[in-house]
Amino acid sequence: MEKLYTEEYLAALQGQIRRRRLVLLAIVAVCLVGLVLLLMTDNGKENRPVVPATLALILTGAVIIFFWDMLIRPLTAYARHVDASLHGRFHETTVVFDHLNEETSMVEGVAYRDLIFLGEADKHGDRDRMFYWDQELPLPDFKQGQEISVQYFDRFITGYQVL
Repeated sequence: MEKLYTEEYLAALQGQIRRRRLVLLAIVAVCLVGLVLLLMTDNGKENRPVVPATLALILTGAVIIFFWDMLIRPLTAYARHVDASLHGRFHETTVVFDHLNEETSMVEGVAYRDLIFLGEADKHGDRDRMFYWDQELPLPDFKQGQEISVQYFDRFITGYQVL
């Protein structure tokens, strides 16, 4: 069975998240020190830095929101997915590859491709089984009608073996 994720991969992701959080903390610290220095110029009479202080506070908030949403949150969601794939309860099944959907799906903040397999018929007689393939990983070279043993967590493929 070829595993898609390793503990080293998860550790590298967590290290990258830590570094990004430290960079954000440094940026916020610099912004707040600038804000404090700006407020220290207030003498209570003619030199009131209300507008510059307000703009500095708004800029600090915008930087925090942008940095968090664009650089930290997606990587944290992906690391959570990798951790669940490594340490979660997984299942194995043998299925026949049918086709790949061309569209990308976003599930819990992570991008996936849909792989459609044919498995045992369920209680409604439907044989189609959809599994998610991590968009960050190269797509496997499955041929239509090929029998594959799939290890999965929820619907996320964590390992496979071509039979």
